Amino acid sequence: MARTKCFNRDEALEKAMQAFWAKGYEATSVQDLVDCMGINRGSLYDTFGDKHQLFLEALDQYGTGALLRTDVLRQDGDAREILSKFMYVFMQKQVMDPKRRGCFMTNAAVELCSRDDECADRVRVFFEDMEDALGELIARGQAEGVIKTKRDPASLAGFFVGVMQGMRVVGKVTPDEKVLGPMVDVALTVLDGE
Repeated sequence: MARTKCFNRDEALEKAMQAFWAKGYEATSVQDLVDCMGINRGSLYDTFGDKHQLFLEALDQYGTGALLRTDVLRQDGDAREILSKFMYVFMQKQVMDPKRRGCFMTNAAVELCSRDDECADRVRVFFEDMEDALGELIARGQAEGVIKTKRDPASLAGFFVGVMQGMRVVGKVTPDEKVLGPMVDVALTVLDGE
């Protein structure tokens, strides 16, 4: 007779994501996961497969939530102002994170992507989706004349994603607006050049 699951799958996945985010993949043991998720090992394996599959699913959940926050890039209004505000809010999140966790995707990229193709694929798609949203906004700003540069919007979007991920890494070491703010200031100047 099949046993009934006595836990909320989405809540358990959220708890696992928080554990991986706090400690990283390698340092998070199956026992850590069982403890934080409030389930037994059998339920973990029956529901999520193994630790690696659970980690990949946690990455997917994080990516979906993070990309929903990019909806602001598709709002009506001055494209340059939207991009500028987005970048400064992004920077503030690094400054205000008391745990200095950085970005779960960036952390995964640094820890695993050179040896884990499934992880690398997820991180790549995440960054590409972020670039698409930024590229659309930049192209719109160029068409409206509020972004002066003639540079390729996709190339600029890739640049901004690089700046954002750099801020995530630097913010883990020095979560200080005096350090991270100038990164945004300088990055935004590319919108004015040729």
